[in-house]
Amino acid sequence: MLIRLSLANLWARKRRLVGLALAVLLGTAFLSGALVLADTMNSSIGGLIRDSGAGTDVVVRNATSVTDDPGTQRGGIDAALVDRVRAVPGVAGAEPVIQGYGQVVGKDGKALTGNGPRMAGNWVPDPALTPYRLAAGRAPAAPDEVVIDRATAKQGHLAPGDRITVLTPGPVPVTIVGVATFGDLDAFGGGSYTAFDLEGARQHVLRDPGKVGTIAVRAAAGTDQKELAARIQRALPADVQAVSGNVATGEAVSAVEDGFLSVFRTFLTVFAAIALVVAAFSINHTFSVVAAQRTREVALMRALGASRGQVLRQALIEAVVIGVVASALGLAAGLGLAAGLKELFAGLGFELPARGLTFKATTALTVLPVGIVVTAFAALVPAVRGSRVAPVTALRGAGAERVELPRRRLIAGLVLLAAGLGVGIVGGGLVGLAIAAPALLAGVLLVAPAGIRAAGGPLTAPLPRLRGAPGALARGNLLRSPRRTAGAATAMLLGIAIVTLFAVFAASLKEGAGEQTRKVIAGQLVIGGSSPGGWAGGGHSPELTSRATELPGVEAATGIRDAGALVDGHGRQLLAVDSARLDRLFDLDVRDGRVTGLGANGMAVSQDAAKDRGWRLGSTAEVTFPDGARQTFTVTGLYDRTAVVGDYLIDRLAWEPHADAALDAATVLRLAPGASTDAVKAEVRRLAKDYGAPPVRDREGFVAARAAMLQTLVAVVYVLLALALVIALGGIANTLSLAAYERTRELGLLRAIGAARAQVRSALRWESTLVAVIGAVAGLVVGLFLGWVAIRAIGGANTGAALPFSVPTVQLAVLVGVGAIGGLAAGARPAARAARLPVLRSIATE
Repeated sequence: MLIRLSLANLWARKRRLVGLALAVLLGTAFLSGALVLADTMNSSIGGLIRDSGAGTDVVVRNATSVTDDPGTQRGGIDAALVDRVRAVPGVAGAEPVIQGYGQVVGKDGKALTGNGPRMAGNWVPDPALTPYRLAAGRAPAAPDEVVIDRATAKQGHLAPGDRITVLTPGPVPVTIVGVATFGDLDAFGGGSYTAFDLEGARQHVLRDPGKVGTIAVRAAAGTDQKELAARIQRALPADVQAVSGNVATGEAVSAVEDGFLSVFRTFLTVFAAIALVVAAFSINHTFSVVAAQRTREVALMRALGASRGQVLRQALIEAVVIGVVASALGLAAGLGLAAGLKELFAGLGFELPARGLTFKATTALTVLPVGIVVTAFAALVPAVRGSRVAPVTALRGAGAERVELPRRRLIAGLVLLAAGLGVGIVGGGLVGLAIAAPALLAGVLLVAPAGIRAAGGPLTAPLPRLRGAPGALARGNLLRSPRRTAGAATAMLLGIAIVTLFAVFAASLKEGAGEQTRKVIAGQLVIGGSSPGGWAGGGHSPELTSRATELPGVEAATGIRDAGALVDGHGRQLLAVDSARLDRLFDLDVRDGRVTGLGANGMAVSQDAAKDRGWRLGSTAEVTFPDGARQTFTVTGLYDRTAVVGDYLIDRLAWEPHADAALDAATVLRLAPGASTDAVKAEVRRLAKDYGAPPVRDREGFVAARAAMLQTLVAVVYVLLALALVIALGGIANTLSLAAYERTRELGLLRAIGAARAQVRSALRWESTLVAVIGAVAGLVVGLFLGWVAIRAIGGANTGAALPFSVPTVQLAVLVGVGAIGGLAAGARPAARAARLPVLRSIATE
């Protein structure tokens, strides 16, 4: 009986049903879209990795692994092992595989970039051991011939027969003889691949022609992978290992899933959770308004014998039905949202290597329960409050929302508000932030009605003079029910507060990173250091660094080279530099010892890293290089500033003997006194043209380039948070629509005494705008305070990484303006509908 009554009640009020379902739909659609996109990425990248290893039964490789980061190359192995592996029983084929850095330079002399690794290697003739297939031309047959992937060929308008340059990282003039595909795709994700013949790869990609990267093995029919790997292992030296193809592929997939994909999924899920929280408050307020409007209806049910429990169950059944329907629609809408997010990321420079969309049952098993539970929980308090209506209320007029403010609510709100402010001001790191944020938000939401009643009158007093009768009506409706006004503004308050918090944090991080970079870089010019493609990494040849050092006007220079290694058995990212005159190029705020003249066994370490490891001057650490060699280093200096250089510095002399390839991530130049920065920059750019034209910037330009990469990420965050604001505006529209329905008779009387339709529309639109502005301004204040607390907690003066408190004034002003305009737009349709109500029918409404 209750189920039929609940369904009939929902169907009788279709507009209310749609309004309630919309907030749930938007929140669950974001969650669904986030999960679908994450699963698509997982399936896509995992599929690409599996395709790249398909057909390879055993991989022979260096036994030393210095990091689990995806795409990291191990040290090379002796090329003579290829023949030894081929002689092992059960091996049907074995091919040497070389992989390293290789970037194609276009016809305009600029490197062709993208959102993936720039790879070069050797063409593998056995089709079972490579995913690449010739689509045009032939395989390379000489050291100066290459095959390129079809995506690169399209990007650079290249074809077989073209003469180009490939950076490996030194410039290598080559002729394109073929174009290949990665299976049926133009390329491996957003990366590129250039294939030399084996001799060319040995000469240009690996610096030691006596080595290869790995050996790919194809097993004879009927031979087990694990058994063959064990058989090959017995024929190898101790520093080389053989693993089955399945194990090697699984390691590569796990590295991506545990690294980038895990972060990506968490990133999207956080914003989905934000959207659901804002949706929950919007749903809660809408249910509160509905419960207030149904006061007389519920009282009649109680008078006819319905118990409180039955009334409560009916309300919860309605909420669950709405949750089920809206969550199912949100689940389906998530597919479209995932496709839209994919295109959004691509438009902002984050092109994702996703093929189609992957929808898993786990997505439905997550989205549907979450949507239903959030809806039911949001409706619980209004449902309990509605079930307490006394039967005698049926004898009175139409039910209305309570306007009195409970004293206990006000006291509790003030206590929470004081606690949040106190903990936030006193500090306490991340724990203090975790306490201050919910306490402050809860306190603001509880005291908001009292605040609107106290401050709303003076703030809105000019409105009647500015807008006449519509302004007076909007002001009166706003102040008549402060609880409703506060409830309608709650979702907007939360949305704006969250956006403001992220905006302040991003601006502070950007300015802090820029300031730290500006302090660290003591040179006047920087070559490279930020990929032109945005996020593809890369670098340039040390030859460019060497030639730039010899230019007139250059006093000192060093290339910065990433040097992944094991430090006391733990994977760490070291930086290899020319340390002879390092103090002339970097200001690292040395606290003890020295960072110059590190030599073959000296290491400079940041204070934070030394503290974590329990090191001091003279401490020793064993470093294991990618080729398996071990060496003991002595800590010679401790420094404080880690921007650009990281936590560990060694000299290039120590790194060079163990590196298979040479690639400078950036080069810092210090000019001689009196040298013209512009003149030297022009000369460096002229040199750089021979190496793919990496960017040459002054210090401020380098700082701005690094900040621009962060700004792209910030843009993605803003767009994702925009959905929370859309949900908040939807809540305002819902509230105004329901309020207009409740005031049908009042609006009819206004029309009867001469109010024009335009005046009614204007009054309701102004009411909606005022609600949005109140929520936006309150959210702005809360967000600024929480942003300040977050900056102190995460990058405070006592953390060793102080961040400035930076307020993006223009962005926040635009945010409040968008909120006001959004509120005006949200009230447009309810206002137009209310203005069209027939006067006589409206007056007759009870």
